[in-house]
Amino acid sequence: MVFTSPLFLTGLVAVAIPIVVHLFNFRRYKKVYFSNVEHLEQLQTETRRQSTLRQLLILATRIMAIVFLVLAFARPVTPNHNSPLRTGASDVSIYVDNSFSMENSDGSTTLLEAAKNKSREIVAAYGPTDRFQLITNDLEGRHFHWLSKEEMLSAIDEVQVSSASPKLSTVSRRQNDFLKSGRNNNKQAFVISDFQSSVVDLDIFPRDSSITTTLVPLESTSQNNVYIDSLALNAPAFYRGNSVTATVWLRNDGDENLEKTPVTLYINDRQRAIANVDIPAQATATTDMHFTIDGNGILDGRVETTDYPVTFDDKYYFSLNIRERIKMLTVEGNSTNEYLNRLFGSDSSIAYKTLNIKQMDFSYIEGNDIILLDELPSLTTGMVQTLHSFVNDGGTLVVIPAANADETSYNEALRLFAAPQLSGYNKGRSTTARVDFDNQLYRNVFASKSNDNIELPTVSGYHRLAAYSATLRDPIITLANGDDYLCATPCGNGRIYLFAAPLRDAHTDFVRQALFVPTLYNMALYSIRPTPPATTLGSTMPIVLSAKYDNEAGSVKLVSVERQKHEGIPDIRRTGNTSTLVQHGTLADAGNYHIVQDGKDVEGLSFNYSRLESQMDFTSRGDLVKMLKDYNLDNCSVVRNVDKPLDSYLKEQMQGHRLWRWCILLALLMLAFEVLLVRLPK
Repeated sequence: MVFTSPLFLTGLVAVAIPIVVHLFNFRRYKKVYFSNVEHLEQLQTETRRQSTLRQLLILATRIMAIVFLVLAFARPVTPNHNSPLRTGASDVSIYVDNSFSMENSDGSTTLLEAAKNKSREIVAAYGPTDRFQLITNDLEGRHFHWLSKEEMLSAIDEVQVSSASPKLSTVSRRQNDFLKSGRNNNKQAFVISDFQSSVVDLDIFPRDSSITTTLVPLESTSQNNVYIDSLALNAPAFYRGNSVTATVWLRNDGDENLEKTPVTLYINDRQRAIANVDIPAQATATTDMHFTIDGNGILDGRVETTDYPVTFDDKYYFSLNIRERIKMLTVEGNSTNEYLNRLFGSDSSIAYKTLNIKQMDFSYIEGNDIILLDELPSLTTGMVQTLHSFVNDGGTLVVIPAANADETSYNEALRLFAAPQLSGYNKGRSTTARVDFDNQLYRNVFASKSNDNIELPTVSGYHRLAAYSATLRDPIITLANGDDYLCATPCGNGRIYLFAAPLRDAHTDFVRQALFVPTLYNMALYSIRPTPPATTLGSTMPIVLSAKYDNEAGSVKLVSVERQKHEGIPDIRRTGNTSTLVQHGTLADAGNYHIVQDGKDVEGLSFNYSRLESQMDFTSRGDLVKMLKDYNLDNCSVVRNVDKPLDSYLKEQMQGHRLWRWCILLALLMLAFEVLLVRLPK
């Protein structure tokens, strides 16, 4: 037992008053003479004993009444287990989880509003001299300032739902670091959350014996959630007139099967497809949604469904950047290839240009999307270095060696690209045995992926393509003897395609086969580096952009399409001909965005909230208690009953069990006993 006002214990000297009164108030007896006193002496003895006992009891009740009254003013308390009594001012840090999962309901209000109410109750438990910190998932600079009691209540009112979702250990470290800078000895941290399992990492929770952390778990009445998990498009590149299939994944985290869940696809705010999906409980379902690209430029897309109360994940945004024309350059070694000229020369979507090697200037390479080297007799060092930079920055290079090509110069160049080398010209006739129909060049081109259902080309002469230790090689068309007829090699951000033989009638019938058009045309089509259709907000991975930017003058801006709001100057970094955008947490809202340069919309980007918050999996109070014990977090505790007001609970924790009321009750009880003893018949 501890007394919070021990000076009042000096009042115990008042116990001497009833004792002195008792000593000087002995009853004096008079002698009365009788003839026969035998019976009177016995009666007198019994009466004196009863009177003495009665006086002693009255004295005891008076003494105890004074003792209990003095103890009541001294305010005795008994400390709680593992919770020492606190005196003086306190520094208090309160974390309010304002993630999307806090939009769930506890039956009467949202969990976020319940968390704000609990925060107010915590503040009410402290005095006017205590200092406070309010921290949320945003972890902004304004959260790291000391607040008075009134300022703290105002800050709590301003808390809104946020897309951020940091780990609990990160939040606790920020709390502890800030509390250590406080001037008061009493340091208390509170964590108010639904403790979604995706953020609970108590195994690496910080340990600091000078700071006491209290976990306040909130539970929702319903944990059902239907959300759009992800989206995939059926090709890596798109063009006007292309038929696109968007595969949408939907997740049902509830315990009931859902039927006919509506899903709608919009392009530039125009409805283009609709579907109704059956989603089993605790399962994922997919649906394919089709639309046709009917224009160039930026296509702002989104897929929507309907769900309540968690709505942040009911939309999934994506962007398509449709280039009007693909820039292609063919460098010829001899005469013009009529098959290439026929395929690309009349196509309005391809800006096709041919140059003879004798007219070649290295400055012509820059600005193209794809370059084709058609039967050059040799490759010069200067041209190879320029082409290597072109491919490294994301360009596509197609190499078709001449039958009499200088293998030495070719191999020096191919080694720089880590591609297979020319190893002698084989004049024998060979047939094609296998085509990799899973390669992107043939994706969605043929109904069947069987090599038996399509006429395969033959060659009457070809260069053997030999691999060495550093070779990177992706076989696309393979001959019967295992040699490659066409293979691909990634290089930097680009790709090089290598044929084993010229594309002429004298060397192969490939130019007359069904494979010829999709093979060459898709090389050109996929030479455009597409911007990712969707990105997760907060991702640390840089986004490779399809356009090239120079942001030194600050002429590039990022604008929200939905809100028509300028969201700031993006961090775009230029390396060679490649531009990348890096997120720094400046974007808070999911949606479609445009990169605007010099007042012109150049490129579309789409950002979506992380789906970790969509998973309605939470850590219960019992599991929290067990985890604290398992990880030896002695400085942490869990509130036993969050349904009761926290202010009285905390006062009991901080001040212990207060006994002064019991002392008053016992003092009154002693006085009542005294009255009874005085009024009892003698």
